Amino acid sequence: MWGFRIDFLENSLSWLQRQFETFVIALGIGIGTYFALPFEPSLVLIGILALVLVGVCFFLVVKRPKFAMPIMLILLGVLGLGRAAWHSDAAQRPKLPDYERSYQVEGWIKAIEKSGPRQRWVIAVDEIQGIEPLETPDMIRVTTFDRSFGVTDYVQFRAELSSPPGPVIPGGYNPSFRAYFQKVGGYGFMVSKPQSVENAASIQTDRIAKRVTRFRYGLADRIRESAPEATAGLQVALLTGIRTWVPEQHTDALRAGGLAHILAISGLHMGLVAGSIYALVITFLVRISKLARRMDVRKIAAVVGIITACIYLMVSGASVATQRAFIMTVIVFLAIILDRQAISIRSVAVAAFITLYIHPEALISPGFQMSFAAVIALVVVYREWDKRRIYTGRKNWARRLVDNFKGLTVTSVVAGGATAGFGVLHFNRVATFGLLGNLLAMPIFTFWVMPMAIVVYLALPFGLEEGPLWLMGKGIELILFISNWVQNLPSAIKYLPSGPSWIMGVFGLAFIGLCLGRIRVKWASLAAMVVCWIFVFVQPHPDIRIGENGSVAFWQDGESPVLYVDRKNTDRYGRREFLEAMGVEAVETKNYKDSLAQCDALGCRMKFHGIKINIIADPTEIIDDCQNVDLVIMPKRKLGARAKRLCKTKVIDAGDLNKLGAHSLFIEGGSVRTRTARQRLAKRPWHNGYNDP
Repeated sequence: MWGFRIDFLENSLSWLQRQFETFVIALGIGIGTYFALPFEPSLVLIGILALVLVGVCFFLVVKRPKFAMPIMLILLGVLGLGRAAWHSDAAQRPKLPDYERSYQVEGWIKAIEKSGPRQRWVIAVDEIQGIEPLETPDMIRVTTFDRSFGVTDYVQFRAELSSPPGPVIPGGYNPSFRAYFQKVGGYGFMVSKPQSVENAASIQTDRIAKRVTRFRYGLADRIRESAPEATAGLQVALLTGIRTWVPEQHTDALRAGGLAHILAISGLHMGLVAGSIYALVITFLVRISKLARRMDVRKIAAVVGIITACIYLMVSGASVATQRAFIMTVIVFLAIILDRQAISIRSVAVAAFITLYIHPEALISPGFQMSFAAVIALVVVYREWDKRRIYTGRKNWARRLVDNFKGLTVTSVVAGGATAGFGVLHFNRVATFGLLGNLLAMPIFTFWVMPMAIVVYLALPFGLEEGPLWLMGKGIELILFISNWVQNLPSAIKYLPSGPSWIMGVFGLAFIGLCLGRIRVKWASLAAMVVCWIFVFVQPHPDIRIGENGSVAFWQDGESPVLYVDRKNTDRYGRREFLEAMGVEAVETKNYKDSLAQCDALGCRMKFHGIKINIIADPTEIIDDCQNVDLVIMPKRKLGARAKRLCKTKVIDAGDLNKLGAHSLFIEGGSVRTRTARQRLAKRPWHNGYNDP
C-alpha cells in the first residue's frame, strides 16, 4: 500500500515537472484576467473557488486522471488571479484627492527625472501639512525649474498636487496604474522655492534607501566629471541606470535606429556584464592547473557571476526590468552550479514564474512581454540550430570572428522579429530600419561598449576610470553616428494605429503557441496573429476628441488630413496621444471657428460628417439648442438633471468629462458612439474613484 502511494506521488511529481511551462502559462492567464476585469474581484471568493478546485483535482487524480489536467489549469488560473488581487491589495497606499490643492510638503528627494527644461522630483514624503499621517502618501512626484538640490537632500516646499492622472484617451497609457504600484500618491508642480531643512523624521529603512541612492547618484556625478561631455549622459545611463542626463536628440536617434533598448538596463546588459565576468574568471581559473583538475571551475565562476549580477542590480537602480533580468541571470548560473542545462525553455519558465509572483503587474508591461518574447524565440531558434549544426575541429581566429558575427546577426534578427509585434502594439510605431541599425551597432555595443563598462567598474576604486570612459565614449559615438544615419533615411519611423484592448492578450498567447506548440497549435497561433493585425487596421477610428479640460478637436481624414481645434495650445499631450493611436505622426492644425463652424457668443454650430453639432458656452438656451441637432457638447458647464431630461438629443457636458475623463466620439451612419478614458477603470484600486458618490 505504501509502495503504491510512493509510486503515485513520484508519478504525479514527474507529471507536474513535465507540464511546468503549461502551468506558468495558465498562471499568467489568470493574472492577465485580473487586470482585464472591469471590477475588483473578492479575495474571499477567489480563495473559496481555489479550495473547491483543489478538492476536485484530488478527486479526479485518483478517479479520473485524464480529466485532472484541465481542472488543474483552471486552478492555476484562479491562483494567478488571486495572487494579482492580493498583490494589488498589498500595494495600496494613501492617495491625494483627485482635485488640485496647495500643500506644504516635507521629505527627501528620492530621484530626479528629466522633463524638458524642467525636472521631476520623486519625493519620499515625511509630512504633508493638513493631512493625517495615516492618510499621507508614501511618495509624490513634482515638477520644478529648481536645480539647486540633489538626490537625498531633505527639502520643504509648497506644491499644487492631486492624485495621479488617468489615461487621456480610451485604452491609452494610464499613469495612475504605474503610480499605484510604485506607491506614488500624488502628482503636481512646485509653486514655491524649495528650502533645505533638517531631517527630523527619517526611519531606518529610509537611511538604507538614502545610502543606496546617494551612492548611485554620487557614482553618476563621478562618471559625468570624467567621461567625454558628448556621451556622458549615455554612459551614466548604461553604468547606473540613471537617464536624467541623456540628451533628447540621443534618445530620438536611438529610437529611430531601433536601438532604444540599450538605454534600459535589462537582460542584454545584465547578461553581458555578469557573463563577461564569468568568462574572465573561468579563463583565469583554468590557468591554475591543480585547481582546474580537482574542481569544476565553472561553478566557482558562476558564484562570482551571481555576485556580479547582485552588484549590478544595486548600482543600476533595481527597476522591475532589471530585477527580471537579474532573476533570469541567477537561474542560468544556478543551473551551471547544479549541473543542469543553463539555457532552456524550463529556465525561462522558472524566471517568468518568479517574476510574475513578485510583480504580477509586470505581465502587462512592454518590458516583460518584449524581453521574454526575445528570450523564448532565441532559445527555440538556437535549439533547432544546434540540432543541425555540424561541429568541426579547432578554428582559427578568422573563423571564430565569422561565427561570432553570424551568431550576433541571427540574434538581432530573431530578437528584433520577436519583439517587433509587441513594440508596435504598445507604442504604435516601428523603426523601419531597426534591423539594419542593430546589425551595424550591436557588435560595437557587445564587443566594445559593454566590455569597457566592466573595465570602468574595475577602475573606479583606484581612480583610473578616465581612460576606460574615454574609450567607452568612442564606442558610443560610433553607435550614435549609426543611429543618426538610420534616422535620416526616408520613413525611418512609421506610425501604425492601435488596436482593441483584447489584442495584446490574444497576440501574446498566439506568440507562445507559435514558439512552443505542436504543428497544429503553431498554425492556429499564426492564424490568430494574422487576425489580430487585421483588427488593428480595420477597426474604426474616432472622429471627435473632447479632452478632460473641455477642449474639442475634430479629425478630418483624407489626402490632406486636418485636425480642427478650438485653441492650438491646449490639450497638446492628449491630442498627440489621440493622433498616435490612429497611426498619425503630425497633421495640419486649424481652428474650427474659422472654417468649420458658425460661432457667436453663445457657442458654435456645425455640420460634421453628416451630423449636426452644437458646442454651447451658455446653457440658458439649452432647450432651443437641442432642437434638430444630433449632438450637444457643453464642455465648460454641467447641465442640470431637468434640462438633460428635456433635451432629447445626445449631450456631453462638463460633468461627464469630470466623471469619465476624455471622450472619443465615433460617427457611424448618422449616429454617435462614445468611448471614454475612465469608463472601465472606476472600480479598480489604482483608479481614484471618480464614480464615488
